[in-house]
Amino acid sequence: MAYTADSASVPTLAELITAKYIPDMFSKNVIMSVQSKLVVANAVNTEYRSDLRQGYKVNIPLMSEVGISEVVPGTVPTPTNVAGTPTSITVDEWNKASVEIQDMANIQDIVGYLDKAAQGCGYAVAKEVDNDLGALFSTLGGSVYGSANQTLSDDIVLACMEYLDEGDVPDDDRAIICDPSSKVDLLKIDKFVRNDYVRNPVVATGKFGDIYNMRVLITNHLTATGTSHYACMLHRDAIGLVIQREPRSQMVVMPGQFRTLFIVDIIYGQAVLRTTFGKAFYTRLS
Repeated sequence: MAYTADSASVPTLAELITAKYIPDMFSKNVIMSVQSKLVVANAVNTEYRSDLRQGYKVNIPLMSEVGISEVVPGTVPTPTNVAGTPTSITVDEWNKASVEIQDMANIQDIVGYLDKAAQGCGYAVAKEVDNDLGALFSTLGGSVYGSANQTLSDDIVLACMEYLDEGDVPDDDRAIICDPSSKVDLLKIDKFVRNDYVRNPVVATGKFGDIYNMRVLITNHLTATGTSHYACMLHRDAIGLVIQREPRSQMVVMPGQFRTLFIVDIIYGQAVLRTTFGKAFYTRLS
């Protein structure tokens, strides 16, 4: 905020406070907050975002496996059509988070309310994106492995891994996404915590962690089913996420209502790209 050079134009306390919270700072804080809290979104494919500049849908070609046949001299080979059935991601989610502060509170603010509000709104939109992605887990792998309220065991991890291996799913970019109850279960598995099996054991490092060369991600934003959650093991190409525009922050001063409104909105879409690239399983608690 700029002031005139006139010495009589001394800014009030309210003006000084308002000047401190410029929209650019809000935007930076919001984007950083969203990026740091997108647990599920960081494990899925987001590379298609640059393909959507106008409109509401991204069409994604899926390649089928190339066939092989015996060479017959004198016969022209028949080429394989590898263009599989395409899929698409429809960008139809437009969500917002908003907070307000009254003018008196704004004048008396000494704790950076609006700055903290920006972080809170960033968390809210990030949580909604993760919730929507988690709602797709139950559709991965045809059927959900196991039964409700099961303790996550080494056998469950191996069974899901076997399902992905049988589908020729690449080893790289796999992840296990589960809830806090599964975190506790994993800490009881030797292969997850002992130096004999992993290079950086979770107990020694305090970080969570990986098993069988797969990242383990813990979130509270999975979809509940009765007294369990739908968790999953997936490759990043199982689900696609398109964020058409980075979270937009706006600060709206409403003089007639003696308050300032802070709004963050986000436009995005998500879809299952390859159902065989993931396997859902039940967790012990919801």
